[in-house]
Amino acid sequence: MNSTRQFLLGAFFVVVFALLGVYTLFLTDFSLFREQHTLVVHFSDAYGLRQGDSVLVTGIREGRVKNLVRDSAAPKERRVTATLLMDSAVGLREGFDIAIEDATVLGGKQISIDPGPFEGAPVTTAGPLPGRVKGGALDGLGRLIDSNSSSVAGFIEDLRQIVADAKAGKGTIGRLLRDDELSNEISAGVKSIRTSFDNIETVTNDIKAGKGVLGRLATDDDLARKFEEVVTNLQTVSADLKTISGDVSAGRGTIGRLVKDEKLSEDVASAVATIKDIANRVNTGNGTLWKLFEDDKLAGQIAAFGDKLESGTLGKLFTNDEIYGKLSKVADDLAAATTALREAKGTLGKLVMDADLYQEVQKALQILTRTLQEYREAAPITAFTSILFSGW
Repeated sequence: MNSTRQFLLGAFFVVVFALLGVYTLFLTDFSLFREQHTLVVHFSDAYGLRQGDSVLVTGIREGRVKNLVRDSAAPKERRVTATLLMDSAVGLREGFDIAIEDATVLGGKQISIDPGPFEGAPVTTAGPLPGRVKGGALDGLGRLIDSNSSSVAGFIEDLRQIVADAKAGKGTIGRLLRDDELSNEISAGVKSIRTSFDNIETVTNDIKAGKGVLGRLATDDDLARKFEEVVTNLQTVSADLKTISGDVSAGRGTIGRLVKDEKLSEDVASAVATIKDIANRVNTGNGTLWKLFEDDKLAGQIAAFGDKLESGTLGKLFTNDEIYGKLSKVADDLAAATTALREAKGTLGKLVMDADLYQEVQKALQILTRTLQEYREAAPITAFTSILFSGW
């Protein structure tokens, strides 16, 4: 039992020493065989920096703060001297920056090193280097308040006055706090707004359910398709109007020529002037048309001509029923005769419509023609014979 306890106790110490060695060698900056580089930096204030805090080069942890020394007799910018233990040499160039800054928002400090621009000339690190303190957000706020203390005081005073006026019932906020009538009006307004939102929700539900025009447009495919056709037609009409406008601008077509063609414009203006002149002449009593309205003598002559026309043959054609009846009968007879001709009735109808009879008549006319020609040819012989035998 004693040997087991001693074994466990020895194993415990081995584990403890192993953990301590791992922590010393790997979790701290302890280095037994590795070469380390030292940087000395002057600051005006340590800003809460402590020994062992991290040193970052372009955001990468490459060292720690070895120690801090305060020298009250030194100038302000060199009152605090920090010795930095770096894992590797840091190549600095002109324009470099070494600053103490907050490690996290919750606290802690660190040193940040910016090596400087690439095109800068190299800077030796053998001697002390200048550093600065980069304040945090709270420090910046404090400096802002300090530099604008009068404005902040005025703001606080104005805020105090606003609170006092609100307590006294002055202004909109004060009335909201003190005036029951205004409070009731605001409550009514809020209620009205709530009602409006309820109505909007109802309309939205109706649209989703396909109620009303909007609902049908949202749910009825046929109506949506018709609406799309209407929109397409409107787009076509718009395109046509655009084309027409382009043609008019280019002087094409009648309207385009009226707009662009100066000669046609002058012709139209001349025609308008002529029409205007004719209207002026009619209005001033010049010409036959105006005399038809104003000349009593010409009107009497026209009336007399109408009386004579009415009492004459032409007038009787319009007023005498007996003559109208006779003309109607003649028209009927002509229609009957035309019908008979078209139906090949009667001699004249058969001559007009019967092809066989027409050919026979044509043959008869040919025979008659030949007979007349033979007779005309035999007439001189007959005459000579008559003279010869008459002498005997």
